[in-house]
Amino acid sequence: MPTTIRRHGAAGSIAPDLVLAGHVTENEARSIVHEIPGSQDVVVTLRPAGPATGMMRMLFMDQAAAEAARLFHLTAHAFTVETDMPFLPAAYVPRGNIRKAQQDAVARWVLEVPYQEVRV
Repeated sequence: MPTTIRRHGAAGSIAPDLVLAGHVTENEARSIVHEIPGSQDVVVTLRPAGPATGMMRMLFMDQAAAEAARLFHLTAHAFTVETDMPFLPAAYVPRGNIRKAQQDAVARWVLEVPYQEVRV
């Protein structure tokens, strides 16, 4: 099944030629450890972990498709992902710097979108 990315609540979608492997997802642990001065004991404030963050790397076979995907991600929307790849988020918002780069002297382009997973 190909991967399709849609704007949540708006028209438009993109379909990268490939979502690249090497995916890393992180969740910030939000529990707080309080050290007690003069003691080896600690007091812990337990809090749930934050939402997943990561980097989605998409391959496009030409510059025009990669540029369209870059511009697509510059809009103020949440995005939903339809795919059979379980490591991709169901919905996300871009965060940080979106990067488009040509692969070594070939006509393929990689778009890197750092994201935070959201509920829509």
